[in-house]
Amino acid sequence: MAAPCPLCGGTEHEKVSSRDRHGNPLVSVLCLGCGVITNDPIPTDAELAAFYTRDYRKSYKGAAIPSKRQVWRNFGRLVAHFEANTGFYRAPITGLDLGAGSGEFLFLAKVKGLHFIGVEPNEDYAHYCRDMLGLDVRTNLLEELTFPEASFDMIRLSHVLEHMRDPVRSLKTLSSWLKPGGLLYIEVPQTDDEARRKLRGRMFHFGHIFNFDPFTLRLAAARAGLVEAPDAAARLAGTTGTFFVKGDAVSPPPDACRANAARARSFMADHNARTVPAPKDGNAVSRLVSTLAARSAEALAARRFKTHRAIAEHFGARLVG
Repeated sequence: MAAPCPLCGGTEHEKVSSRDRHGNPLVSVLCLGCGVITNDPIPTDAELAAFYTRDYRKSYKGAAIPSKRQVWRNFGRLVAHFEANTGFYRAPITGLDLGAGSGEFLFLAKVKGLHFIGVEPNEDYAHYCRDMLGLDVRTNLLEELTFPEASFDMIRLSHVLEHMRDPVRSLKTLSSWLKPGGLLYIEVPQTDDEARRKLRGRMFHFGHIFNFDPFTLRLAAARAGLVEAPDAAARLAGTTGTFFVKGDAVSPPPDACRANAARARSFMADHNARTVPAPKDGNAVSRLVSTLAARSAEALAARRFKTHRAIAEHFGARLVG
């Protein structure tokens, strides 16, 4: 039985999936109070610690260190992110990248003269960041970290919040580490988009405990006393990647939460009823062709470089060039 929703307090849930993206047993339920989708049951702290320390990157990416194609793709995406959000990334910044992954953000931030500490719970990826890219990356879980209040100008959570067993509790902790006026960047997979573009039954993952849409992401932030940064609110509306600041947050009323839950029920019903994905742009065949073409182009481009570090230096020069 699902526990009360930490976003809205709701106790009514509806099962939307019984399998993970690999076909293994995993129950996912939708909160009828707000529309967030969670694992049922929520994994324990001990289960998560074991999973992220040893198994996560191999389970999710299939390897102990990233492929050069993956690194090329990540760097390209992050150069675009820096260029689109120039106003938020001006030195001096002291920051924390929580869930540093394979270190692409940290490397580019360093190139720009920004001082970020990285935290990556997976031992293999943390070693890769330190040994291959020369980055300051610690191997810890969030629950193990202790920073003084008001330590950072920016905290970054890119594809991290969905992995936390109590996102509101975690965001409150992170908010306390921000300096006055500090920024918290959150980016998560967008559930309604994934429901359209993924094959039926291939959406969920043990590590993705909370599955957000734009409404529920902002609801979680509001419950933690965070509001969307004014310079981001209009530009990034309708996305699940945006900047927050501490402020007088007002949670949406129950009627709005229930309306979002009805919307979530609808897109999950559509996902479970269709055989072929229905992506927002184009159709399933054109999307598959374009995805395969992009991956092939990434692999070919990455092969031109002998090492992962060489790819990093290529994109670092492109960002500051």
